[in-house]
Amino acid sequence: MLLCLDAAKAARDLAAGTLACPSCAEGRLARWGHGAERVIRLRDGRAAQLRPDRARCRSCRRTHILLPSWCAPRRADGIEVIGAAAGAAMAGAGHRPIAAALGVPPGTVRGWLRRLRARAGALRSHAIGELTQLGFYPPGPPREPAGSPLADALNAVAAAADCAIRQFGLGPERTWPLIGRLGLARFLAPARAG
Repeated sequence: MLLCLDAAKAARDLAAGTLACPSCAEGRLARWGHGAERVIRLRDGRAAQLRPDRARCRSCRRTHILLPSWCAPRRADGIEVIGAAAGAAMAGAGHRPIAAALGVPPGTVRGWLRRLRARAGALRSHAIGELTQLGFYPPGPPREPAGSPLADALNAVAAAADCAIRQFGLGPERTWPLIGRLGLARFLAPARAG
């Protein structure tokens, strides 16, 4: 699964044969059909149709799905919806009120929060690694803990997104895709069956 901040550019690079394989780092990806079409729930009752490109490495033969980073792998909701739920949970709201506010089933919100809480330490470490690669860690004086491992992890992801926006001169419309790309989408993915 490749999380693409700019899905249109990734599609152009794939068509041009310049997209490197993340598995072997030597090969180039070639178009190899599409992933399953699905509808992704967005904020405010909106939805987006998504049919991601599938690619195959010419060298190692592994396949990859190119997924926009505003999506989470194997989830029916966009990062902005899931991020809003996580933010509300940080503020002390329970999964039922969050679900009602977002128009999402309570069990879905409970599942997101359980998954994120279970992986909070790894998410925080990943986000700090992203901050380090961006050249912004440690970001000033040590910060006080945010109150929970999940809150600390989400603060680290938000800091990485903010640093990337400032460093690369990106607009605010890139905030949620960056939050997905910098860790939230990857650590939200459900465990594979089997």
